[in-house]
Amino acid sequence: MTTTETPYLLGNEPDELRRLEEQATALAPATRAILGLAGIESGMRVLDLGTGAGDVAFELSRLVGPSGSVVGIDQSSKALRWAASRCEALGLRNVSFVHDDLHEMRLTGQVDAVVGRLVLLYTPDPAAVLRKFAGYVRPGGVVVSMEYEMSVAGLLPATPLSERVTHWIMAAFARSGLDPSLGARLGTVFADAGLTGATVLGLQGYRPPGDPTGSRMAEGIIRTLLPVLARTGLATPEEVGIDTLGQRFFEDHVHSGATFRPPTLVGGWARVAGG
Repeated sequence: MTTTETPYLLGNEPDELRRLEEQATALAPATRAILGLAGIESGMRVLDLGTGAGDVAFELSRLVGPSGSVVGIDQSSKALRWAASRCEALGLRNVSFVHDDLHEMRLTGQVDAVVGRLVLLYTPDPAAVLRKFAGYVRPGGVVVSMEYEMSVAGLLPATPLSERVTHWIMAAFARSGLDPSLGARLGTVFADAGLTGATVLGLQGYRPPGDPTGSRMAEGIIRTLLPVLARTGLATPEEVGIDTLGQRFFEDHVHSGATFRPPTLVGGWARVAGG
């Protein structure tokens, strides 16, 4: 087990972990659909890469049932303590957590599936990560990845504020060397990892005017990205106005009669050859 932690763009402080929990609630329907289509089922032994606050591990726990098991892996000890406390509160007995770096860790034995949601984005070589962990999956087992396509997020029809927020998010990730549309490229990532015949499917959520999800998501991610926006020259704190951003976004949403679209969650999955 490694003891050093690679910096993560969005951090692992309590406010960010709470934001991830709220994001996970919005992503839960799409996540369940992708996991089901990919073939995650009762009795499987599953690795959850970059488990963070534990939400994907908890979804997997319900799918694999008491005869299966889930191991969540993350480099952040803070996130894992948070996830472990939530796991205990939920009374889940088939989930455990390991503190390690995805690039350094080594496993013994095989699993039935490897799953990762919003984790490849933060790795320098996503295909290498998939290739490595596919090597721990039994023949016929499945590798599943879920990543965002962020460019479609915002209000429809767009407002000047929603366009500005989407631009800030896209540019902050891009200027940090991260691909905000990685989900759209998952087919190529799987092929480069030697996983042929991957299915790639994007699921888009829609929230009507008056639903607070959009304003909370916009305020939460921009609040987390404030240092990046300032450091990269995208916006000053005064330009962002974070203390009123959520309310302004909500008012835009209601008054324009627009539909809020979260980022598309794109799922990719492929079976490991030999099964």
